[in-house]
Amino acid sequence: MFRLTGPTVLLCAGHALADALPMRVPLRFDQGFWNASFSVGPQNFNLSVDTGSFAVIIGQGLYKPNPTSVQTNMGEFIQFNGANEDGTLMASETFFFVRDEIDFAGVSLSDFLVGNITVGDPIRDGILGLSPPASQITDPNDPTFLAGQSLAQTICSQQSISPCEFGLELKFDGTGSLIFGPMNDTMITGNITTLKTQSNDAWITLNDTAEDSPLLVINDQPFTHIIAIFDNGTPNIIGPIETVRAALLSVGYNISETSDSSGASFVFGTYDCASPARFGFSFPPSTEVHYIDAGANVLNRTADGLICTANILGASTTDLWLIGQTWFQGRYVQHNLNASTLAFADLADA
Repeated sequence: MFRLTGPTVLLCAGHALADALPMRVPLRFDQGFWNASFSVGPQNFNLSVDTGSFAVIIGQGLYKPNPTSVQTNMGEFIQFNGANEDGTLMASETFFFVRDEIDFAGVSLSDFLVGNITVGDPIRDGILGLSPPASQITDPNDPTFLAGQSLAQTICSQQSISPCEFGLELKFDGTGSLIFGPMNDTMITGNITTLKTQSNDAWITLNDTAEDSPLLVINDQPFTHIIAIFDNGTPNIIGPIETVRAALLSVGYNISETSDSSGASFVFGTYDCASPARFGFSFPPSTEVHYIDAGANVLNRTADGLICTANILGASTTDLWLIGQTWFQGRYVQHNLNASTLAFADLADA
């Protein structure tokens, strides 16, 4: 899910009390999201791994105070885009931070800031954020405002992982891994594409001119230049509503439009499942196209298997393109927090 509001903060955890970090953290796919086990104090949660947000936050009413938790007067209000399995739901959350002991991937950290949602929309157990830190970490006009603590950077610091980087390898069968450390070349095939990204706020690609920016490609033909955010926590591919409408119409898809109670509008395209168009992205100066697998989101298919809904949709709430988990499937995507780069290649065994 892409965080629409709210800055972030990097603090240091008190100490690490666990064995060395394992290379691979198992992930499981469920209802559009990739989940990992995460413990806070004595409680175990199944959190959605989300490169589009930053803090660790727990769903409303799920976190229970315990002898290791310390309440704070610091909190935040945030909104998420793409909070349900088809990517259309906006979620608003108000939470206060507690300091508690956490365990993740064999690493224990004490005094870690965990967001306890007090008022908000349902987001399953919660979110494990892995985006870059925000450009602003506090609100000078509100001493109670704080945005969270970077799990990835804290783990890198405690485990001496330098440079601080992690990869996601997400397969088509609903299994995958989060891997700390350098890219595992034995797991990939073909070329590695490396992109410079913003150092703050999100994994947004950088380019000098519009002509250098990423391209939406349809059936091997360039369609338009875009601003791309890589966000595995967004279930589908979401783009500006009018651009997506034109793209879907260009391949003969049937168009439907919905709106929610806030007035946001969404455009979908349906097609014969036996004849999908190919949507993908290329990143100049390379002309190689990295396509979205048409079957990556099997939730958007009629029961008889004949009519499919495209896993690219338009939203009036964004001017950017959120490249979500449907594109991540079948790839190894490496995130480097120190160099501010994102690299990816196809999985050898997807």
